Amino acid sequence: MKYGFTLAEVLITLAVIGIVAALTLPGLIQNHNEKAWSTAQDLWEKKLTETVRRMNVDGVMTGHDSTEDFMNTFKNYMKVIKTCDKDDINKCYSPKIVTTGKDDAPEEIETNGLTSASSMGLKEWQTNTNTMSFVVADGTTVIMAYQPECPYADPIEDQGSQVSCMAYMVDVNGKKGPNRVGKDIQLSSGVAFSTCDNPIGDMCFSTDFAATRAINTCDGSEYEDLDSYGSSNSWCDTNYWAGAKLSCQEKGMELPTREQLAQLASELYVNSSDGSAVTIGAAEDKYNLKVKDEYKDNPPLTLNINYWSSEEASADNAYRRYFDTSYTGGSDGNWSYKYGGSHYRAICISN
Repeated sequence: MKYGFTLAEVLITLAVIGIVAALTLPGLIQNHNEKAWSTAQDLWEKKLTETVRRMNVDGVMTGHDSTEDFMNTFKNYMKVIKTCDKDDINKCYSPKIVTTGKDDAPEEIETNGLTSASSMGLKEWQTNTNTMSFVVADGTTVIMAYQPECPYADPIEDQGSQVSCMAYMVDVNGKKGPNRVGKDIQLSSGVAFSTCDNPIGDMCFSTDFAATRAINTCDGSEYEDLDSYGSSNSWCDTNYWAGAKLSCQEKGMELPTREQLAQLASELYVNSSDGSAVTIGAAEDKYNLKVKDEYKDNPPLTLNINYWSSEEASADNAYRRYFDTSYTGGSDGNWSYKYGGSHYRAICISN
């Protein structure tokens, strides 16, 4: 008599095998991926260190005025197949990455905002130090900023020490997932993301925008809380100031106070005669100024423009500050002016 497995027994066996596979395969795949990422990261570190060593021996590691200038030399030493400037970061790098945020919760960051060393947490670097992204021949993608004040190192004694002259975020498998820091993404020392569009001193501002949005603050059906969007005792129609205030609130931010605009001015300017620091009061006009060198080519706001504050001046006016190339002053402006949209801009500040 011949014995064999019944169909039911075969099916049960296959089901058990399937369950075991479902329980074990994800772990095996994860372990495989992590080993692959770790190996790729080691290869990147070795490749970068060797590149820096060769550049240092040739005397071309220092003396670059910008990340763009540095990259023109860097790609002669590492096989880079594509470069993207700060305005096109995502053409070379993943649009979004995941990192660990507050209370260790996952936080998603849009990489098109990582346009400067400051946005990568390196506030001690020059504020106008832009980033670039690039793709290496093996598929590795990188966002990098170069420190223009990178110190000279002896080409014999310190051949590999100047890796610290670069801040970078490397994704060893390109745009493929999981695009997560600590997995396929590695950060260089000192990099700590800022979600701030425009870190200036200790403050965080949005990119400035034209105050062309006029709203009617007396339309109770749309704006029930007039104090939130405009003045409860003010002009209703063509209220550009109220429109700017509402736009900031929609970003989860606020128009800056007069004091905060003055702090921004104190950060932006120095004395034109000797380059010394200035302190500007909330209601103070200041002449004989010049924009700091670090902001000269990339000012944090549009110059020769009025900026709204969050504070009312009277029934139909709000305080504002004017930012010129050599002067800044504060006064009040009528928020109902038809030309308010072209003569006034706004910048929002984080709460």
